[in-house]
Amino acid sequence: MTLIKINGSWLERSCVVYAGASSTIVAQIHKKHTVQSIAFGKTNFLVTVYSNVNYAFIVALIVILGEINQDSKSDSSSIPDDFLVMS
Repeated sequence: MTLIKINGSWLERSCVVYAGASSTIVAQIHKKHTVQSIAFGKTNFLVTVYSNVNYAFIVALIVILGEINQDSKSDSSSIPDDFLVMS
């Protein structure tokens, strides 16, 4: 079983994903502010995935976190419209 810890802020739309109870960072997710996101209301995130980490797992976490947040705010979706994944 893989254990993870996620620390972040809904308000700032950012988080850090750690491997288990360690301080080893496996991914970082931050809201990306662009002209497009401001003008058209699109949500864009910059996702940095570290070495030897499954990208699909991190993207699945993002979707799950978005769904959790959406449940608490039923009026709008918080799932990002666009992802930029960097390693």
